[in-house]
Amino acid sequence: MVGRIAWKPRFSDPRVASTRIRCLNPLAELQSRGYPVELFDRRHIGQYAVVVYSKLYDDATYAEASVLQERGVRIVLDLCDNHFYNPYGLASLRKAGAQLKRMMALADELVASTAAMSEVMRAELSAPRNITVIEDAVETEIRGVRTPFWDRWWKQQQLAKLQQRLAQGNLTGRTPLVWFGIHGGPNAGYGMLDLLKLRSLLEKLNRTHPVSLTVISNSKNKYDRAIKPWSLPTYYLKWHSDSLFSALRSHAIAVIPVSENPFTRCKSNNRLALSLNAGLAVVADAIPSYQDFTDVCFLGDWQSGLERYLSDIELRRRHVEQGQAIIAREWSIARLAEKWRDFFDTLLAGRTLHANSLRHPEIAVKGL
Repeated sequence: MVGRIAWKPRFSDPRVASTRIRCLNPLAELQSRGYPVELFDRRHIGQYAVVVYSKLYDDATYAEASVLQERGVRIVLDLCDNHFYNPYGLASLRKAGAQLKRMMALADELVASTAAMSEVMRAELSAPRNITVIEDAVETEIRGVRTPFWDRWWKQQQLAKLQQRLAQGNLTGRTPLVWFGIHGGPNAGYGMLDLLKLRSLLEKLNRTHPVSLTVISNSKNKYDRAIKPWSLPTYYLKWHSDSLFSALRSHAIAVIPVSENPFTRCKSNNRLALSLNAGLAVVADAIPSYQDFTDVCFLGDWQSGLERYLSDIELRRRHVEQGQAIIAREWSIARLAEKWRDFFDTLLAGRTLHANSLRHPEIAVKGL
């Protein structure tokens, strides 16, 4: 059947958050509804009406997209990270920025994960273009990650050990805090070291409101060096798809410090919304995408926010319930898949009109 939609992410590994959230999850939801969408398969190229390149814009991709476009396929570029930001002047990122700008100029349609990301894209374009914002859906599970039995068993043992320590802390009135995310990257200031700005506050609070801090990430070396020496109890758990949600639910409050820069400003509400949906109250630094949750968490007000949550369990419960209601209404995979479906429906209708106008020029003249 001609008229299918193909999705091609930058990475195929479902452990990569952007691959799941910007491709695999909405794709699976649309497929469950019988919508004609699939992962890109070169054997099916002749069937595609639309190809979505998710954060993918290298030379080979550009060449492929150019050929497909010449055959009448509509090309979509979806972007969820500010790859133009290069504060350290890295040659690799300079090249990536040029490739990205070229791919944006080629694409028939542009999609951004946040309004802030769309502003950055618009500033890099040489001519005005429409950019559709389709946000991230909140994950409730991580599917598709295949790991050996013994690896899963070991991660479950580590989770059980952490939960035992947290339970012992609960018996003495200690409130468990958690931070989760990748440890950082070469292109901007973000990641585990953002926690350093909280050290003095958490150590001070720990003297009057006993707390612990768990770090769920992918660099124990960085944790050992930067977080473990703190005077409050801290724990490390390696990120794993099988244990993430159970680990999060073992805590009471998620802390999300963010170093303000053009990269982090474009990030989605993913971590904040996921935390609320998992039952955690949230204290975070304010970035644009977090503003939709301003009434159900504390943004930027670290000391007051943490003190209120630590002393008022009912407030935590109320904010979590209200946040979960917002997520169910606006940020579920069903809701965001509908946005993708509407976007694709418009593209397919436009492609049909364009094809008809080529066969029957009088249609274009009449504007039908």
